[in-house]
Amino acid sequence: MTSDNTASGKRKPTGIAKWFMQSPKWIFRARLGFVFGSRFLLLQSIGRRSGMVRQTPLEVAHYDPDRDEYIVASGTGVKADWYRNIQANSAVAIWIGSRRYPTAQRFLPTEEAVAVMKGYEREHPKTAARLESMMGVSHDDTPESWLAMMEQIPMIGFTPDRATSTQHTR
Repeated sequence: MTSDNTASGKRKPTGIAKWFMQSPKWIFRARLGFVFGSRFLLLQSIGRRSGMVRQTPLEVAHYDPDRDEYIVASGTGVKADWYRNIQANSAVAIWIGSRRYPTAQRFLPTEEAVAVMKGYEREHPKTAARLESMMGVSHDDTPESWLAMMEQIPMIGFTPDRATSTQHTR
């Protein structure tokens, strides 16, 4: 999950906080992404205004082996720069470990996002609690509250094209 303006009006991190949140990018660039296993990926997208290549480290909320799909959440909601970039221009690629894969993307329907988030909460309760707190959202275990919460936390699935992978070189 990345930093950006949140629904609660928080500003993007700067200084050491920004460096810490971006540190996975440098690890991927050093061809050491394998240390993350499948917990993080590096998203390559095109800036919606600049047209420049952007790289964003993202935590994988769920990996679906049947679909070979990596699902991530926009931890700062619909205003995250990377999220708005892939809305304007489909993602170019994802890096998993030291391999780059062209990718297809899909925006999960809210009901499916609820199921993924429930699994994420079971596997990573503290991280999920921090995400919900940062976003200023919560749920009371009713279906309605889960749906309302996940309207604020969009989820995107990325499916790598493994037939055309390349070694990560940057």
